Amino acid sequence: MVNVIGVYLSVIGLVCLLAMSVAIIADAFSRTTFNMPIYGLNDLLEIITPVIVASCLPVALANKQNISIRFLGKALPVRPGQLIELFGQITALLVMLGIAFEVGRYTLSLFHYSQSTWLLRLPIWPSWVLATVLLAFCIPIQTAVVLDVIRDYRAKRAFKDPEAELLGQVEGKS
Repeated sequence: MVNVIGVYLSVIGLVCLLAMSVAIIADAFSRTTFNMPIYGLNDLLEIITPVIVASCLPVALANKQNISIRFLGKALPVRPGQLIELFGQITALLVMLGIAFEVGRYTLSLFHYSQSTWLLRLPIWPSWVLATVLLAFCIPIQTAVVLDVIRDYRAKRAFKDPEAELLGQVEGKS
């Protein structure tokens, strides 16, 4: 269920990213050809960028595609390798907690001071509220990942390599 929601969020983020890219190209073309920029485009980009970034994180965390250094865990025997993986996933959870907390504080300050965009005077806080919710959604996802690693450790199951699993899915092996 969480993975399905994360995939939909990523698709929404990708569509917004593509729309943003098209708008930037159109703005560059308009500036170059007609010497007329698209009025307020920077304001709109300022509003949607945090949402685009935050929408891609839940599925990345759920699929263990966060930045990790797994060569040491693979080189060690199973149990120590699992402990290193557990340490990394707990660290990712703590970092995600910190990011969600600080972005939440920043969002409150945007609301408190009624921050708005420079040209269009659009309020900035609604997009940051959405970004904060998306980041907060990452916390239970990363907690589930940590619990999964703990279960693997207790069951003495071999280290799960998300890259190998993903490659197996692409090649049709699983």
